[in-house]
Amino acid sequence: MLKILYISSITPDTSCGAHIAIYRHLVYKQDFEVTVCGTSANLALTKAQFKLQRNSLLERLRRTRLAQFIFNLDYLANWYFIPKKLEAYAREYQPDVIFTVPDNIHAGLAMKLSKKLNIPLVVDFQDLFPLSQFLSSTMKPFGFVRKFLTQKFRELHDRADLAFYTSEGMQQWFGQHDNGHVLYPVGDFERPQLAIADNKIKPSKRITVVYAGNCYGAYGRMLLKFAREVKNSDRIHLKIFPVGKGWTDEEIQEMTEAGIYQSFMPFEQLRQEFQNADAFLTVMSFEKPEQPFVQTSFTTKWLDYVPYSKPIFVWSPEYASASIFAKKHDCGVVVETDDAGSLKNSILDLANSPEQWTYYSKQARKVSDRVLNPESIHQLFVDQIKTTVEAS
Repeated sequence: MLKILYISSITPDTSCGAHIAIYRHLVYKQDFEVTVCGTSANLALTKAQFKLQRNSLLERLRRTRLAQFIFNLDYLANWYFIPKKLEAYAREYQPDVIFTVPDNIHAGLAMKLSKKLNIPLVVDFQDLFPLSQFLSSTMKPFGFVRKFLTQKFRELHDRADLAFYTSEGMQQWFGQHDNGHVLYPVGDFERPQLAIADNKIKPSKRITVVYAGNCYGAYGRMLLKFAREVKNSDRIHLKIFPVGKGWTDEEIQEMTEAGIYQSFMPFEQLRQEFQNADAFLTVMSFEKPEQPFVQTSFTTKWLDYVPYSKPIFVWSPEYASASIFAKKHDCGVVVETDDAGSLKNSILDLANSPEQWTYYSKQARKVSDRVLNPESIHQLFVDQIKTTVEAS
């Protein structure tokens, strides 16, 4: 069994979309022996972890007004220095592959360690962390650091022995790689068994629309606009299962009392909510600073929605990967205007057309069985890693 040394803050666990996807590849299927290294390695659901210990003085400073400076110092230093304990651990472990889902802290460590130990480097580009708008203010890169990290991400891409991209947009952003492959995030291997008769010809009288995912930053602002749009609707019941807190306590209380804002729910419990939903919602930001992010990232909600054979409403700009994917595979109803009223009308229009409602229900399951089939995605992942190791 191949041994993988995994270095990233995107730990394989079941906390949220990106983490769940890598958990399914590295832990659930048990095709590799995996050790997770990083500052949050203790959260990983692997048998072995190696937590990087930070300097105690710098840790105290992270809780002061100097926090952003300390984080940015990390972003720079980790491209030049490998912690001695990490190198010693890697030499003892003797991995066949060093694997990273690059973030602002760990990507440099993975690249330098791979080069120093002459071990193949596999990089799974899921998000452009230097450009992310989701980071807290204390973790945001300074302008010059953002440019440095962006340049280093491109260097990481060029040095990788194997590059995975979460979307076609991500692949286009980096450009050609001799061993590069689009690898959509992998969905749940425990797929619901649905018969054709289970597809609703029309939705419930009051349409339950489920959103499960990020509820902060630009996404949180979009969801709040739509929640206010449908709060008093007798036709649409929006249910948001949030990851992260982006609303004020007053807004959360208001939408909780309206039955819209639900508590965070682990994926295993969400299965029943997905089963009971009439339709699903995914969003990507219209805000200009988010454009590179939404062009390259791929919303992991697709993977968990599509097996349930329900219409998916995609509220995002035309340049976002979600809109492009939905139109390419005709597997979602796209709303490309930054207007919550337009989204509401789109849901009601589809509900008034039983043929179209049924069509998009079946299209969701079709893309789940084909393009987003979890077994096929995982097999690509395994095959390419094994081929890369054999060629090294």
